[in-house]
Amino acid sequence: MKKLATKIKNFSFRSIRTKMVLFFLIVALFPLLLFGFLSYGKSSEIVNKQFNEYEQFAVSQLDKQIENIFEQMYVVSKDINQYLSDPTLVILQEEIPRTYTGFIEIKNFERYIEAHKTYDTKGIYLITNTGYYYGNSRLDIHKLFQKPFWKEINSLKEGNLWIGFYNSDHYYTGKKDEKIIGLVFPIESDFGVLKGSKLLVETNAEELFSYIGFLENDLHASITLKNGKNQVVYKTKNAPKELTTDIIWNNHFDAYGWDIHVRIPQEYYYQSSNVILRYTIAAILFSIILVSLLAFIFSVPLTKGIKSLNYSMKRVSEGNLDTQITVTSNDELGILSQSFNVMVNQIKELIEKISMTERLKRQAELKAFHYQINPHLLFNTLNSIQWKARILGAKEVQEMIYHLTEVLHENLNFADELIPLKKELQTIKHYLKVQEIRYGQTFEYIENIHSECLDYLIPRMTLQPLFENIFFHAFEDGEGSIELVVTVKPEYLELTLADNGKGMNEESIEKLLNPNHHGGNGRGIGVYNVDQRIRLHFGNEYGLSIESVVGVKTIFSIKWPKRR
Repeated sequence: MKKLATKIKNFSFRSIRTKMVLFFLIVALFPLLLFGFLSYGKSSEIVNKQFNEYEQFAVSQLDKQIENIFEQMYVVSKDINQYLSDPTLVILQEEIPRTYTGFIEIKNFERYIEAHKTYDTKGIYLITNTGYYYGNSRLDIHKLFQKPFWKEINSLKEGNLWIGFYNSDHYYTGKKDEKIIGLVFPIESDFGVLKGSKLLVETNAEELFSYIGFLENDLHASITLKNGKNQVVYKTKNAPKELTTDIIWNNHFDAYGWDIHVRIPQEYYYQSSNVILRYTIAAILFSIILVSLLAFIFSVPLTKGIKSLNYSMKRVSEGNLDTQITVTSNDELGILSQSFNVMVNQIKELIEKISMTERLKRQAELKAFHYQINPHLLFNTLNSIQWKARILGAKEVQEMIYHLTEVLHENLNFADELIPLKKELQTIKHYLKVQEIRYGQTFEYIENIHSECLDYLIPRMTLQPLFENIFFHAFEDGEGSIELVVTVKPEYLELTLADNGKGMNEESIEKLLNPNHHGGNGRGIGVYNVDQRIRLHFGNEYGLSIESVVGVKTIFSIKWPKRR
């Protein structure tokens, strides 16, 4: 048995799959159990506290709604009562006006009533002892007098008021079962028809009752409203039996004598905690099953991925740089596989880049050797021609040879690959002078360069090939306009060379920047070589770009970093 146990132990711990299953069970299961019960206790405490605060907030909102409605109706009634109590403002001598003055007086009073209405106001009426009323004509006064609460209103004395709930079936128009809060206030006046009259203010209570319904349905609350005489004005239908364990809130309105009584059963109050407990236990049981299953399932692709990665590394070490791993996941193993693929591709690109650099270097050396001439012989010959032209009085030939000599002097100077921009511009001026002598004053050249840019370095012979392209391909007999602008950016310089020549299509632009179309006729290093030399000196994020519209313009743009 001891030997068998040792064999099982050795076999198990030599398998990464077994180790992962045990690791998942130990690392994930026990903390999950501990965390589950701790989180249940803490979350229950927080949820109960938040639910208690939420219920208190909901009940307080109900209190505020009722109090706001009462306060609004009371303020309106007091304001109208004060207006009617002042005989200097209005005196209603007769109920039905028989004179134009009486008619205007009643109309002004009804407008005054209408001005006190708000969005929720159902109606405001002044009702006399005889049953005549002032306000809009929608009120059925006979149905109003038949309501049970009106008998109680008839006994109201000055200074008292009545508030209650009832339906809106005493209106000719509108919903008949609409809930209304009514306030009746005796008018404090002994003049005319106002003596013994009462002011009725009615407010739509649908929103209030919808909120009461929300408390009853969502919070399972039982709500009881009592007026100043301790009479039940409203009580929740089919309310559960009251228990001593229920959660209770009470509020009393001192100004109106009303009481609000809200009761929530304890089982609903702690319902969230019970739900959390059930879900916590279910989650723990589910996690036990899931951890065991996932530990076994995930170990298979993990071990397979590790073996695949090990095999691929061996192939790369043997020199097979086309080796790639198929990425099937986004986990750490997938990221590792992606990183391995990226690394192999970078090694491959680096080798290709080095090969390309060496090939370009060899091509440049061959071209340099091919175009190599004896500078002293060339300059001596040009000087001889210049003196011969001077003796013969050919001033233009002499001047052209002078500027050509300056251009060639810079072209054949291989001492410095990077030169200040101002030196490159001097060579361009000599080149343009040659073209001016050749074609005459047929072209316009504009130069807009900030003095700060002149000391920054640029590869030698960067601009001349571009100017050659303009005169050889864009201009007809040297006629046109050229504008050179150099601007300073935060991290680099940008040069734009624009002409208004023939322009070119996308195919021609692609040929200019394609090494396979670079001419071998010895005429300059070409636009492509300008782009490549900038990239070789400063990196692939810099270089030359071309924009052109056929028959309108061509713009060469060069970006290169700031170097002094």
